[in-house]
Amino acid sequence: MYKSYLLLLAIFLANCTEPQNINDSNTELVAKTEKHIEYHPNGKVKLQGDLVKGIRQNTWVSFYENGNNWSESNYLFGKKNGIYKLFYPNGILKVHGVYENDVKKGVWFFYRENGQFEKEIDFNKEKNNESN
Repeated sequence: MYKSYLLLLAIFLANCTEPQNINDSNTELVAKTEKHIEYHPNGKVKLQGDLVKGIRQNTWVSFYENGNNWSESNYLFGKKNGIYKLFYPNGILKVHGVYENDVKKGVWFFYRENGQFEKEIDFNKEKNNESN
């Protein structure tokens, strides 16, 4: 009786394992996120961000060879969306504004290399002036 019980238990456990090779077409639809990193010849990071099926997604940051930020951009399905920042090689903010679907929107701020405010441009007004 004990041997029969062990045999039934072994058969049951063998049938409970999941198949190892499932070839389901739906698995191709699962988004695959990978970290993308490029380097300068000196070994420091040049560019980094997320790729989803080869398309830029989330925050991407690029760097000068000295390691300071060059730019920060946010992407949604490969298009710039959200806050954008551009820096001088010394690390001081040069420009910041907002993109919407790869188009500059709203007020953008520009600064001199010493960090002093230089000017602002309202890209909503610029767009309206172009249509007149």
